[in-house]
Amino acid sequence: MLHRARPESGIGPHDRGPTDEWLEFAGRDGVCDRIRAWRAAGFVARLRGLVARPLPGPGTALWIEPCAAVHTFGVRGALDLVFVSTCMVVQRIDVAVPTRRVRIAVGAHAVLELRAGEAARVGLRVGARLAWRRRDDALAIRYSPVRGG
Repeated sequence: MLHRARPESGIGPHDRGPTDEWLEFAGRDGVCDRIRAWRAAGFVARLRGLVARPLPGPGTALWIEPCAAVHTFGVRGALDLVFVSTCMVVQRIDVAVPTRRVRIAVGAHAVLELRAGEAARVGLRVGARLAWRRRDDALAIRYSPVRGG
């Protein structure tokens, strides 16, 4: 069963790619945590981002790649912007960026856009390594059949 985005989250399967993708990382105290992330697929989706859409809900984010600069013109509220290198390491986190602003991170390859305060809540920090995981990968590991007799 695929998880569907809640309507109030503003992002979902209709234009963001698969809904069963997660970004895992070592959060507070090294405990593994994750965020559900939708990829902005294509130039128009990357350019639009969260403009004129509800902000992502708790535990959800928008992944924009390639991207080293973000604007918040037309966004409905403040965002946490997590800039990520090509090696999937968090380079910088701009917290609670208000509307009508531009943020640039030289050398960044992608950005994760979250509702303001969400990066701290889930324990994202500079230097954390992110890894893409699919829900079915986790289920395959957890529920793999026992072989042998």
